[in-house]
This record gives sequence, C-alpha cells and structure tokens, in this order.
Amino acid sequence: MLKVNLLPKEVLERRRYEGLYRWVFIGAAGVIVFTALVWAWLLLVNSSAEGRLQTVQESVQQEQALASQLSIFQSKEQDLETRQGIAQAALAGRVDAGQIAEDVSLVLPDEVWLDLFTISEKDGVLLTAETPRTSGESDDVAYKSVAKTLVRLNELPQLYDVWLTTAANAQWSLFAPKADSSSGGEPVNVVTFQATTKIVTSTSSTSTAPSTTTGASAPSNPANSPAAQGSSQTQ
Repeated sequence: MLKVNLLPKEVLERRRYEGLYRWVFIGAAGVIVFTALVWAWLLLVNSSAEGRLQTVQESVQQEQALASQLSIFQSKEQDLETRQGIAQAALAGRVDAGQIAEDVSLVLPDEVWLDLFTISEKDGVLLTAETPRTSGESDDVAYKSVAKTLVRLNELPQLYDVWLTTAANAQWSLFAPKADSSSGGEPVNVVTFQATTKIVTSTSSTSTAPSTTTGASAPSNPANSPAAQGSSQTQ
C-alpha cells in the first residue's frame, strides 16, 4: 500500500525537531534530578563533617582547659624546684654549729672541761679548757690531756688546721672545795689552754685543702708564764 505524505516539508522538519525537544527536556530533567541528588548527598556529608569537627573542637577546648589547669601545677613545680635548689645551695655552705659542738663534746677527754667555746664560720672554733694537774707532776705528763684534745679535734671531719695558741699552769681557787682533805682547801693545780681550729665549708674545701697539721705553742716553763701568773692573780 502506498502512503503519500502531503504535508509540507517545513511541517515535517518541525515535527522532527519537536520529538528531539522532548528527549532534550527528559535529559535535562534527569541531569537536574541527578544534580539535586548529588547536592543532597554532599549536604549530608558536609553536615556530618561539621558535626565531627564541632565534636573535635569541643574536645580540643576541653583538653586546653585541662592543660590550663595543669599548667598551674607545672609552674608551681618549677617554682618548688627553684626554691629547692636555692635551699640546697644555702644548706650546702652552712655551718651546723650544733653538730660541731656536739662532736667536740664527744671527743673531749673525760679529764678536760670547757670554760669557753665559740663557733664562727669566718673565724672557726675557739675553745678555752682546763685539765687538772697533780702537784709535782712533770710537764710532759701534765700536758698529755692537752695533746689528746688536739689530736681528737683534728680527727673531726668538720674541723681542720687545729692549733694550740696558749697553754699554762694555773691555780684555781674555784675548785678548792672539791679538793681532798690533804689539800687543806688549797687551790687546785690545773693546766689551762686555748686552741683554735677552722671549720670545713664549701668555700674552704674548694679553695684551700684542709691542713692536717696540729700545732702547739706550749711555753718552755709553764709555771712561770705570764698566762699562769695572770690566771692565778685573777682568781
């Protein structure tokens, strides 16, 4: 069967283009729908990322607040360490006078007693002591207690450079009541002596090595020395 299209050529071309328009509209609608779906997905991802970011920011703020609180303890710890270092430096160079006095009292011979005892970080230790002397006893025997005292002082780790500055025979009426009946209440003969020593400190131990020499300057005739005569006169 033969079909004859009597429509003009212009109408046929227009109808053909109208069919293409429909597909163009369908494609455009599909692109729009796809774009909308992609945009919605990206919006959802972005919202989730913003939520996670906000959570991380809140966690960071909490950590910063905690670090700020702990920084106070850190500064206090540093301040404590600084104070501790200053205290240790101060204690390292101090002179423990109580310990020195106790150690000296422990090493003194039983027959020796102190009349004067001074401690100075600059001048060291100065002590004046006495020990009884039997009538007619020779000097080498009478001064054994003095020598023993010097030796024991020199053995103390806190002291060095021990010297006997004065030593003399004397009579002390202060001890007359303690004399036996044979003495008839006469003053008791004693040996009075004075010794000096330096104290070991951080500065002295680093600048000068302590001397282990014990010096003595006992008079050749202690009974006739001015110190003995002055002592007997003052008593």
